Amino acid sequence: MTETPTIGQAPADELVALAQSARDVANELLRVHDGDDPRVREARETLDAVVARLGEIASRADSPRIVEAIDPADTRPFYFPGNLAPRVHVSHPWMTAEEIPNGRRGRVRFDLMHEGPPGCAHGGHVAWFFDQAFGHHVVAQQIGGPTHRLEVVYKKLTPLGKELDYEILTDRVDGRKIFANAVLRDGDLVVAEAKALFVAPKEAFAMTKEGMRESD
Repeated sequence: MTETPTIGQAPADELVALAQSARDVANELLRVHDGDDPRVREARETLDAVVARLGEIASRADSPRIVEAIDPADTRPFYFPGNLAPRVHVSHPWMTAEEIPNGRRGRVRFDLMHEGPPGCAHGGHVAWFFDQAFGHHVVAQQIGGPTHRLEVVYKKLTPLGKELDYEILTDRVDGRKIFANAVLRDGDLVVAEAKALFVAPKEAFAMTKEGMRESD
């Protein structure tokens, strides 16, 4: 019997740490008033050198490495959602996640790079967070597939720099379809709610479920 290849790969700890440093740069940049300060040019030159240094080892391939067993020589990395793949995507908000009966919950924090109205997260970033969090939940349910529908209701402005609580629960599963609901809270105050429908592609449904089991 042929072994089902594991889907995805985990990012190395040093890449995770580097991504956090990049987030710190983005947030500090938004706090600088004086663009003529010589330290701004120095910082840019330093970052240009960092980009060149990483370019020496970065893959130039366009094809993502979806299955871990594939030789990485001609592919670029694709870090599968798992629990917290956004750790290496520097524009994604910081978040945690844990499994609960019929769902998952955790905390999320939006920083200056996510600002829309002064002191508040842009609604697009809030929707993006919900989509990603729903995606993590779908992966945990061993049904991998794209978002078919996402509905976000903004109840209040979402504050920056605060750890907010979120919770996702499965509404129902119908074959390749999974329906789920989510809520985002600032303490006892609900700031946003969301509903989502994910549909796994028919041809990939069986392989996805087997791949998830292999990666558990």
